[in-house]
Amino acid sequence: MTRARSWEALSLYGWNPYMYNPQLKRWLRRITVPTLVVWGASDGIVKASYGRAYSSLIPQSRFELIERAGHHPEIEQAAAFVDTVVKFLTR
Repeated sequence: MTRARSWEALSLYGWNPYMYNPQLKRWLRRITVPTLVVWGASDGIVKASYGRAYSSLIPQSRFELIERAGHHPEIEQAAAFVDTVVKFLTR
């Protein structure tokens, strides 16, 4: 159910214009909680530089790159993804 809702949100926010929201940059600074941005090093859809750039706009954010993972590091390198999230949450 959670995954379905996530895909629904992605479709809503990423559909038009496709995979891009020109207003996003101005909203990211409003995030007030520590934030982890996780990216697959081999993402063939969106380059890691995008993740780094967005992460730099979020106060208190941390950017982590998962090696040997593409667009879905949570699936492709599940153990590394979980380790990364756990380290972030327990720091």
